[in-house]
Amino acid sequence: MDRLYRYLAQHDISAYAFEHTCGLSNGYLGKQLKGKGNIGSAVIEKIKMHYPDLNIHWLVTGQGSMKADVYDIPHLEEVNQLQEESKTYIHVQATLIQSLQKQIQQLEQTIADEESIIYYLEKSIQ
Repeated sequence: MDRLYRYLAQHDISAYAFEHTCGLSNGYLGKQLKGKGNIGSAVIEKIKMHYPDLNIHWLVTGQGSMKADVYDIPHLEEVNQLQEESKTYIHVQATLIQSLQKQIQQLEQTIADEESIIYYLEKSIQ
């Protein structure tokens, strides 16, 4: 909690402004400081979303620097990998959709053929 207050002081952010920005209740930080609560993963996610320059690893462990390195090479590699996986997934989905559309056309033709057979059989019975 001390590290969070150091970050706020360095960036001239009040506890109230921080709580408001992160959607936390008034006095949340004060309760944390007094040891009456725990910072959960949901709050960590809110902090990360609203303060991307804050190094969450430093906040939790005290290791590294306060400032997040947004140009971290492994991070960029992860983003590139996710983009490639997304492209592959979209391609697979498009191929599956085309295949299903062909099957639907074939089934519709089969139904039309069966309806024709039924029509002629009913005519022959009458």
